[in-house]
Parts: sequence; C-alpha cells; structure tokens
Amino acid sequence: MTQRATKADIEAILEARKQAAVEQATQVTVPALPPKRKPDPVVTAQNITQPAAISSVQVAPPTVVSDKDVERFLEDHLPMLIKAAQDLVMPPFNFGEVVQLGTAVSQAVAAGLPQIKGAEARALVVVIVRYLWRKYATPLLPPMARPFAGILETLIITGVEAAYQLVVKQQKR
Repeated sequence: MTQRATKADIEAILEARKQAAVEQATQVTVPALPPKRKPDPVVTAQNITQPAAISSVQVAPPTVVSDKDVERFLEDHLPMLIKAAQDLVMPPFNFGEVVQLGTAVSQAVAAGLPQIKGAEARALVVVIVRYLWRKYATPLLPPMARPFAGILETLIITGVEAAYQLVVKQQKR
C-alpha cells in the first residue's frame, strides 16, 4: 500500500518550504511605542534630547540548507515517512502514533540534515508532516472522519512540534 515518493512530492515540499521561509521573513517584531511625553514649554539647547533608538527588526536568517540538499534528503527519507503517515490513519487511530510520526520526521531531519537548526528545521519538519498528512493520510481516513481532517491536522502539527522540540532538546544535551 505504501506509495513511492515522486518528483512531484519533492517539488511540492520544496515549494512549501519556500513559502514557509517567506512567511517567517515577513513576520516582523515591532516594538511598543514609548508613552507620549508632554512637550517642554520652551525649547532650548539644554532640553533637546536624542530620540530613543528603535530596536532592530528581526528577520528570519537566510536558509542554511540548499534545495539540492533537501531534495537529496527527501529522496532518501520520504518513502519511509510516507509509510509512517499512512500507518497513522490505519485502525486503531491513536494520538501516540501522531507523536511517533512527529518523532520520525524530526529524527529524519536531524539525521539527514544535521546542519539545519532552529526555525528553519522546525519549518521543514512542519512542512513535511503537513504535506504527508494532506497527500497520503487524509485520503485513507474513514469517511466519517474526513470532515474532521482539518482539526486532526492541527492536532497532528501541534504534536509534531512538541515531538520536534523533545528531539532537539535531547540532542543539545
């Protein structure tokens, strides 16, 4: 029943990764404005102050891993991950399997792309899991569960992010 990873699968994941990088780069942290000060009644050289510096805007760092590296990684690991996603929806469905899928993807990314770290690694893990869920797991859901596919996806992504954090924290020790 396991389907093979196709070139279209790899291209779709690479495109989703680019979109995730764009979304991260456009999320800007804007500092709160300081409270307004009453203007001084008379402006003199003594009471002119330097305006406070605005803290720098944080933008996502450029990606460390090239698309070619991610493509090679996907060619090696995607068949196993597709099987894990399909196994997830086979009866009996339980939340422990969600954590197993998240752990499998996280460990595959950590082992296959050890140079990827932080937000870039997290985004790649989420992109891969979301793609696997939508393409390979959702069609296998029983008909009565399909209306809840979006809710299940949210739960799965939350579980995957938690599992990813556990894997990353264990590796840093």
